[in-house]
Formats: sequence, structure tokens, C-alpha cells
Amino acid sequence: MAGCLRRPTPANRKTSDEPKARCTGGLVIKRNQRRRRSRRPSGGNRQPTPSPPATTGRTETVRTGTVRWRVHAGGAVYSAPYVADGTVYVTGQGLWAVDTADGTVRWTNPDAGHLSSPTVVGDTVYVAGSGRFFALDAADGRPRWRRLMNWNSHTQPVVANGLVHYVNGSRYLRTVDSATGRRRWRVKYRRKHWNDSAPVLADGTLYAVDDRGIVRAFDPATGELRWQQSTSARWPVTPLVHDGTLYLAESLGPEVYALDAATGEHRWHAWPSSPNFHSVRTTPAIHGNTLYVGCEDHRLYALNATTGATRWHVSTDGPVSSSPVVADGTVYFGSDDGHVWAVSAENGRVRWKVRTGGPVESPVVADGVVYVGSKDGYLYAIEGEPGPRQTVDLEDQRAPGQPAW
Repeated sequence: MAGCLRRPTPANRKTSDEPKARCTGGLVIKRNQRRRRSRRPSGGNRQPTPSPPATTGRTETVRTGTVRWRVHAGGAVYSAPYVADGTVYVTGQGLWAVDTADGTVRWTNPDAGHLSSPTVVGDTVYVAGSGRFFALDAADGRPRWRRLMNWNSHTQPVVANGLVHYVNGSRYLRTVDSATGRRRWRVKYRRKHWNDSAPVLADGTLYAVDDRGIVRAFDPATGELRWQQSTSARWPVTPLVHDGTLYLAESLGPEVYALDAATGEHRWHAWPSSPNFHSVRTTPAIHGNTLYVGCEDHRLYALNATTGATRWHVSTDGPVSSSPVVADGTVYFGSDDGHVWAVSAENGRVRWKVRTGGPVESPVVADGVVYVGSKDGYLYAIEGEPGPRQTVDLEDQRAPGQPAW
């Protein structure tokens, strides 16, 4: 029955005898990085990738991250959680509401949630389900309203000023009333294809990117087009808008773009992945004047946010498909190698790692705790501060298929 609820079973709750995840591995910073032959830019200034600084020794001290609790979400987690008012909401097999203090499951709704992240505003949870879009009571998960969708959604909705903005597999960017679910406006902005780029609201403008890399800026109240700009990005992911700049990564290649958020004018265009051609499938994060992006070449890159030049990178043992998040001078991200990573925002030095049982999705940080889901089916709560030290040998700690430097 649509909207039905089920009580969590003991298997869904945190148990006191569950082992804490182990920490293994180390930091690799490649030397003598070669530059890839440049391609003709589509606009703006393209910046070459300089050689990152080398490490100063053969070993690195890495600490073990401390898992506060973990809870099974009924199935693999494919999206980022959302934390609000002492509850973390995550999409697994349905939507789950979990107490942040101890991992107790408060409620689940098996119909809501599919592959998209939820958004919580006030006492309402907004989330796409399989063929439907839901507004749920945050206290018990019961539907307040729902809308049918002919296409599923893989992205997080944007909620502000009484409006909900979302996209799915159709051609349209849609806006509905947050209280009733009734349509306010919709605009056709792309071809009918799956899209992993969610709309972004910043400084009174709603941004949406189509599968061909065309960035559009809309009036969020009316859907009126303010400007549009073409890039060579294909199948881009959700952009980041910060301090008047829109940062966009291409999911079919290694390019990262910076546009003026007010006009769409190109500021710079860089390719951090070198020497191999790999894609960037993550939404960037920013701290100060440094932009952080994960790449399929198993690396997290730190770029100069003004020029796009590479400052440093760290290597993992799997593609970095998780969008990073920065808090208290630390960058947190997941890798397909099954680890949650915490590295220094200043220089990329690894502070701790936590092993899970599968590829790790995008984390969120609240009150010093990292909440992150894994395709092993668990939602993890990990202390932001590291645990005991562990020394590992950096020699040959490189990603599979990558050369020694």
C-alpha cells in the first residue's frame, strides 16, 4: 500500500557487538606528474595541470576512524543522507529516519526514496520515490502529498520560499507548491535522458544543467530564463555555486569549468586528471580558495578556485565517485575502494580512514560527526576526530593500473 509504514526489526537497529570498521592503507601523492596534451577550449581560459608536491618520506602515519554506530538501511545506499533536528534521513530500501545519537530507527517508508537524496525543510521531508514524488511528515514518515512521475528521479530536490524544484528523466525542470504539491511552472530544458545533475538555488537564481553541458539560470518564482551558456561538458553532475562562481564537472571527461554565476561568462576551464583520461563524476566542494573534486582516476584533487590550477591530490584504491564535503579543515569523501577518507584540507595528508563493505557514497557532516552510506547497505556515523595512530608504508601504495613515479 502506497505510503505504508513498517516498524524496524532488531536487525535494523544498532547492536552493541558490531565490530568497528578497520583502517588500512595510506596516502600517495604522485611525483613528476605529466601533462596531458591540451585540447581546444570551448570558452574561457584553460589551465594546465602543474606537478603536485611530492611527499617527504616513505611512510605515513594514518589514524583509525571511530565508528559511533551503523544501521542497515534495507539495501544498498546510493545517495547522500540529510541531517536535521537530531535525525538523519537516508535512502536505502525506501526512506529511513534514524536517530543521530545512537542509530535507533525512528521510522521507515518503503514507498518513498529510490536513488535520490531527501531534503528536509521544517517538519516535512521531500524525496522522490519510484514513479512518485513525496512530501512526508518528518515525525512519522506519513505522506502529506504525493505526485505521480512518469520518470524516476536520481537527484535531490531544492526547497525554498514555499517552492519545490526538481528534475527527473523527462525533459522538464519542475516547480511545485511545497504545501500542496500543485504545479507552479515547468520548463523544457533538455533532451529526454537520465540526468544526474540536480537544480541548484543560490542568491535568488535557480541553475540547471542539461546533458549537453548547457547551463541555464532561471527565475525560481516564474521559470523565466535569465541566461544560458554552453560548455563542452557532457552528462555533467550537479554544479556548485559559491561566492558568485558556478563550478561544474563533466562526468564523461576530466574537465572542470568555472562560470560567472551572474552572467554565465567563462572564467576558466581546467583538466585535473593527468596523464590518463578519466571522468569527474562528483559535485565539487570549496574551502577558502581551494576547490576539491573527486575523479574516476582514483584521486581527489585540490584546485586553485581562481585559476583551476592543481595544488595537490591524494590517491585511493578505487574511483572517487563520492562528492566531497569540507568541515573544520578536513575534507571527507568516499571511494569505491570501500573506504571513507578524511584528509587535511590544506595539503591532503590523510587523517583517518574507515573501511566499509562496499563503494562509499557522498557524506554529510553535522556536529562533528560524519554520516555516510555505503553500497554494503549500511549508514555509518563516524567521529570526525581520528582514533589511534597506525603507520603504513607508502611504497607501492598506488591505485591499480597506475605507474610508479
